[in-house]
Amino acid sequence: MSENSGLKQTLSLFDLILFGVGGVVGAGIYAIIGEAAAFSGNLLWASFLIAAVVALLTSLSYAEFVSRYPDAGGSFEFVKRAFGPRFALVLSVVMFLTGVVAPAAIAISFSEYLSRLIEIPSWMSTTGIVVLMVMVNAFGMRQSSWFNNFATIVTIIGLGAVILFAAPSVGEANYFEPAELGYIGVLSGGALIFFSYVGFEDLVKMAEEAKDARKNLPKALIISGIIVLILYLLIAICAVSVMSAEELAKADGPLAAVMRETGGETWATILIGVALFATSKTILSNTISTSRLMFDVARDNDIPYINHFEKVDKSSGTPRSAIFLVGIVVIIFALIGDLKIVASLSNIFVFTLFIIVNIALIRYRLKYAEESAKPAFQVPINIGKVPFPTILALIGLILLFGFNIGNMLG
Repeated sequence: MSENSGLKQTLSLFDLILFGVGGVVGAGIYAIIGEAAAFSGNLLWASFLIAAVVALLTSLSYAEFVSRYPDAGGSFEFVKRAFGPRFALVLSVVMFLTGVVAPAAIAISFSEYLSRLIEIPSWMSTTGIVVLMVMVNAFGMRQSSWFNNFATIVTIIGLGAVILFAAPSVGEANYFEPAELGYIGVLSGGALIFFSYVGFEDLVKMAEEAKDARKNLPKALIISGIIVLILYLLIAICAVSVMSAEELAKADGPLAAVMRETGGETWATILIGVALFATSKTILSNTISTSRLMFDVARDNDIPYINHFEKVDKSSGTPRSAIFLVGIVVIIFALIGDLKIVASLSNIFVFTLFIIVNIALIRYRLKYAEESAKPAFQVPINIGKVPFPTILALIGLILLFGFNIGNMLG
């Protein structure tokens, strides 16, 4: 393999589904559930439902685009096809920031969970986990996939344990009781949760490392989105059944606190360990996807100071220069140290990116779709050439974006 040769195609449909589930669940459940409960109260499940539906609608746009153009650049390639290379190059800055601020928020959450087990300075644990995941990434996609698959399975088993232990308490809470903000808080909670869905962006960037990407990636996007939706709803209902929303909001490690109430200290400690796996593999998937974005931007543009990032290491088949730069920037944002601030900041970029991807699909459909072959997957329910689910996705994204700004200013 030459230094600038292509990426290795090693990921099966199963691998892709686990990357999709792992990239979302680790952020939404373990990192932000307490902060979301403060907004939505016992309607926490509704916040997760709103975020999940809007994200699933957007995933359909991603699915159609990736079935047409399976490219390591993900949204960069999609926007380039719809709006041209100049606009895509400008937007790549937003994509890059999306891919470094989100894992920074997860690294902060990792540090909070680790502090429940051992006393260690937060800056050291946030830096350490990012460095570790960057090294796993640099070793190769096969190794990254092994770690992700193992960590995702551990995560799902951990969530299953939470559901099992909390099941006797289900039905004891008023699941339609909002927090002080009332039903507005449900949307605020949904907006805060939404940053976890950057996992969809991470997933499509693995297109050049996936087997039969045109067919498998659309399936992985939809299947993983449905699995995440079910898990989110079950966990949200179980959490407010065991503890009040106020207690969840104050807990340092909310799901561990739920396990302490239902299973005792030993099970709470086990779940903290699970949370460390869940958050770490989300950092891994974020750094993988952002490094592939840099690789694709460098490959597609003759810009001297970024050309170095298109190089692929001979032994690992990964763009190591891009991986290391991404890791450094993630650490810088992670050292901010405030999960709510960093998550809300991440959301600005996630919402902006998702809105533009949906607009790009509409523009592509109107101007170019007839010139290309029919894709393996196409968004259903169309008004003329315009996909109706994409319109709904845009409405939902703009609404939640507004509430995210309110979260930052409030």
